[in-house]
Amino acid sequence: MGKGTMHYINNIKSFLAILVIIFHTNSAYGGEGGWYYIESSNNFISTSILTLINAIFQSFFMGLFFFIAAYFSPRSYDNKGFYQFLKDRVPKLLIPAMFYFLLLNPLCINLVAKKNYFNSLGFYNMWFIIALLYFTLAYAIIRKVFTLKVRKYEFPSSKNTFIFIIFMGLLNFITRLFFPTNQLYIHDFSLGYFPQYIILFLLGIIAYRNNWLNKIDNKMVTLYYKVSLISILTMPLVFFIVSTYSSNLEGFYGGFTLESLYYSFWEPFTYVGIILKVLYYFQHRLNYNNSFLQLTSRSSYSIYIIQAPIIVSLQLLLKNLDVDILLKVLLVVLITFIVSLFFSIFLLKIPKLNKII
Repeated sequence: MGKGTMHYINNIKSFLAILVIIFHTNSAYGGEGGWYYIESSNNFISTSILTLINAIFQSFFMGLFFFIAAYFSPRSYDNKGFYQFLKDRVPKLLIPAMFYFLLLNPLCINLVAKKNYFNSLGFYNMWFIIALLYFTLAYAIIRKVFTLKVRKYEFPSSKNTFIFIIFMGLLNFITRLFFPTNQLYIHDFSLGYFPQYIILFLLGIIAYRNNWLNKIDNKMVTLYYKVSLISILTMPLVFFIVSTYSSNLEGFYGGFTLESLYYSFWEPFTYVGIILKVLYYFQHRLNYNNSFLQLTSRSSYSIYIIQAPIIVSLQLLLKNLDVDILLKVLLVVLITFIVSLFFSIFLLKIPKLNKII
């Protein structure tokens, strides 16, 4: 299956694109994450639910994006070589990122409040694509410069997986002493999360070379998925304890704090089991295709690119709608998905764009 059609991977891409819409909409209505226009709410329970959902999504979905992107890089490079590999990959990453930088980011900002065009330039949501561009360039250059032997690695045991979790927790904590997760740096990178992205990109390459996706053991999936659920359940309790002595979440973002230490380890304890579960479940239950799944998977990249101004426009349109904040989130998510899917269908009919997105 490593070299054949893997419908479940395309279905995971569609799933992740939907999670991006949910994450950004949650952020727009009070969940932690940052957004162009935040509609505040006094409903503590609703905003806490949105924050918890965002924390869970943040723990795994972008890392899984990087893993999947990396998984297909070795095969593509093997078939095309250095120059053709970059010729195919770079425009698909750079052109959408620049389109967002020059047009969609200023549009989103100016929908909320008028701002000088040059001051509204930015990658914002496209940070992922720019990071993936850098990772791709680094991979291609290393392959070009060095003659790398393909080493064989057994699929990690339960013990080695636990060691990996501890290692990632420590790496997160150390990184966030210098780069708190609530601060953006060059290209709107939140560098506090980058240890996960870099490691999962590397693991995607290793997984392809060793056919790991076909070696995922159900017993280990079950074990670490239970660990993920237990980890998730600890967060409301920790939030409650912290709320007794602090009115904000600043300590979780980084620095030498118990909150940062907890969150640094909470992430890998949460995302390892979820990623294993998603990969295993989609492979064994959703490894098929139909017209709708094919359409959504083909549109997932363009949905990722264009969803931001749709969310912001809907926020402004519905801001006077007096309903529970969770219902408003659901409404915006559904409409955004439908509208962005239709826009994507239209864009994919344009021959030159079709080759890029």
